[in-house]
Parts: sequence; structure tokens; C-alpha cells
Amino acid sequence: MNIRDVQQLLAKAGHYKGAIDGDAGPLTLRAVEAVAARGDHDWRGWSEARKLIAAGQAVLAKLGHAPGAIDGWAGHNTAEALTAWQSEMAGLSAAVERTPVAGVVASHLQAAFPQPRDMAAFYGPAGGPEATAGIVFLPFPFVLAWNRAQSIATFRCHRRLAAPMTAIFNETARHFGQAEMIRLRLHLFGGCFNHRPMRGGTALSTHAWGAAIDIDPERNQLRWGRDRAALAGPKYDAFWRIVAGQGATSLGQAANRDWMHIQFAGL
Repeated sequence: MNIRDVQQLLAKAGHYKGAIDGDAGPLTLRAVEAVAARGDHDWRGWSEARKLIAAGQAVLAKLGHAPGAIDGWAGHNTAEALTAWQSEMAGLSAAVERTPVAGVVASHLQAAFPQPRDMAAFYGPAGGPEATAGIVFLPFPFVLAWNRAQSIATFRCHRRLAAPMTAIFNETARHFGQAEMIRLRLHLFGGCFNHRPMRGGTALSTHAWGAAIDIDPERNQLRWGRDRAALAGPKYDAFWRIVAGQGATSLGQAANRDWMHIQFAGL
């Protein structure tokens, strides 16, 4: 998200009347403060650049495009929310084709988890208390993909998935070792629980149940196929066997899209 994007969003929200010129001058910064005041946000101590992104995120959230946390860090959730809004303004669709690749079944254990239409029956209500009741303990500190200065030792997921998610990363660490996992960027955590619709669609995402994980989103973007996604390469084959061995499904392998995304559900 750049300054022009933020200015366009601020103008859409009625806070900015200046030119869309990419210059964060007094008019732009006053509009940012107006967003902060109207949303009762406390951005004291944040840099100007971070406040600009946060203001854009706040407007995207109000417009219903789910940028994730309004934290001033422009990760893949913010980028996809912006794509959805800009596509909408242009009268275009941001839909993503998720047609299953014929014959792709990595493990019989995947049958233990529901199809998307059965998520609520299997996991309970989206965004309910069980969606964040599980704690995944990581084998070493991972890094937030959208803010590399911040590391995490644990993250929250659905209560039923704490064990298999923990096992995926522990087994991956045993197989590759910490240094190789970092070299392969398997430690770049892109998020788990996020109560929002699926990107490029209208149904709820499996993230809304804490039943999905994103890994290294920058190099495995939503609309990329195996010709561009890093995780589609042969050096990751052992990782995908570990994922399938816990019953999870790779959207990249199943539909050749969204290679960052791993979910405990069918397609």
C-alpha cells in the first residue's frame, strides 16, 4: 500500500480533498488524524509511515474488505483487501478460481476433516471461542511475514487443531533443521485465525475457524500458480508430505492457487 492508495481511500471515506499525488503533506496527515479520531484509534508513538498504512487499513475495514489487524503493517491481508476494493471501484472482479486439480489426494488422513460447507458443523461457529482456544508451540521463534522485526513462539488456532498444527512444525524442524527451515522461509508466519470471508470469494475463509495457516505469503501469492510460487518447488516436497500426514490440505497442491495456504478442510 503506497501513499496514493492511502489518499484514494481517505478521499473515499470523505476525509481528504487534495490531489492523489503520493505526497503525504499536511492535508493527507490531517485526514489520517481524522480517521484515528473517528475510530478511536491510539497511534501515538507510531511513525508517520505506519500511521498512513493504519489509516488505509481502517478505511478498508469500514468498507468491508477485511485488511486484518489495523496495525500499520501492510502484509498480504492488507494487500488483498486493497486489491478487492480497487477491483470493485473499477467494476472488475477479484474472484479467485479454486477448482480442484483432478486426482490430487496426498493422504487418506485428509478425509478426517470437513468440506468447506460443513465447517460450522465440525468446528462450531466461525469466530467462536473454540476458534482461538488452541495454542501452537513452535520449535523455535518464527517471524511475522508482515513485520519481520517481530517474532513469535506460539500462535492461536482452533482447539481441535493445536496438536496437528504443532506436529507439522515440529516434524518439519526435525526433518530440515532450524537453519534450513529459515533458509527455505518456512518460518515466515502469515497468520492463522482471521474472521473474514475468503479472498476473492464471499463464503467465510477457513481462517475464520482458526483452521488454516499461511506461510511465506510474499513468495506464494494468492493468484500465483506453480510457475511462480516458491512453495511449489521440489525442495518443499518433504514439507508437503508432513502437512498431508497430519491431515491438512495445501491449496497450492489441491488447486494450484494460494500456495501459502494450508487448511484443515477439503476444497
